[in-house]
Amino acid sequence: MARRAPVQQRSVESMNRMLDAGEQLFYEGGSPALTLEAVIERAETSTGSFYARFGDMRGFLDAMHERVLEMVAAEILPILGKAGMEPDLESSMNKAFTGVFEVVEKHRVPLYFFAVGNSHDPDWRQMGARFTFAMSDVFTKLLKQYLPKFTSAADKRRIEIAVRMSIASVFQQIMLDQDEFSRVTMSRKVVATEFANIVCTYLRATPSK
Repeated sequence: MARRAPVQQRSVESMNRMLDAGEQLFYEGGSPALTLEAVIERAETSTGSFYARFGDMRGFLDAMHERVLEMVAAEILPILGKAGMEPDLESSMNKAFTGVFEVVEKHRVPLYFFAVGNSHDPDWRQMGARFTFAMSDVFTKLLKQYLPKFTSAADKRRIEIAVRMSIASVFQQIMLDQDEFSRVTMSRKVVATEFANIVCTYLRATPSK
């Protein structure tokens, strides 16, 4: 049963209460804590109201996925906007990587659940892909702002690779704990700074013809 968009204000508020409850449960105990019974109890609603709004647990998880992506985007976009106000590429990349890594760490539990743990789900993969494309477009625009002379095919390819490296570094932060990367311990800020340096060094190198 597909979930239905609420029309009346009371229905909107009821839906948001359930989504708020799901979000709280997710951050408190991960996906095992996100059960139908727990959501209903936390939201102080009824089973009938839940099914009327979301259809089933799958519909609820679809809505949760949308909410997580919207929330993460709402936090990342201002960070990239501020990064675009820095005086040079190096300081811009440092601000961008540091800020984005902080957001990812904050929302890592649901991001891992939807992006990694359930990567086999085609609908969620499509939702994730749209999100990734949007972030890639914003990041590409940010890089081009500092590299206005990068107009050749080789230059454009170099920017594309830099964006792919950046997106990959974010997924690495989602997938693994810091002590799972290697035997060398580094703070998240140090890792973000070094990734920023890698991207800048790569972009400043002479493009291949």
